[in-house]
Amino acid sequence: MISEENTQPKTRSLYSYKKFSSMRPFVEENGNIKPCVICGNKATQEAVFTVDGATIIEKYCDSCSKNNFS
Repeated sequence: MISEENTQPKTRSLYSYKKFSSMRPFVEENGNIKPCVICGNKATQEAVFTVDGATIIEKYCDSCSKNNFS
């Protein structure tokens, strides 16, 4: 007999395992303005993270980058 309880697969949040690596200036290409992942303002910095051998790049404004990575 198979129980119907707890039939949802267990998943892990990607963000709980990301490791901050470095911060660098973000340079817009082709005039494409990117938003800060926290507040939505114009991104000026890129934070680089590693997750299980992969690289994740997130964009932040100056204010959010200072508040979260200083």
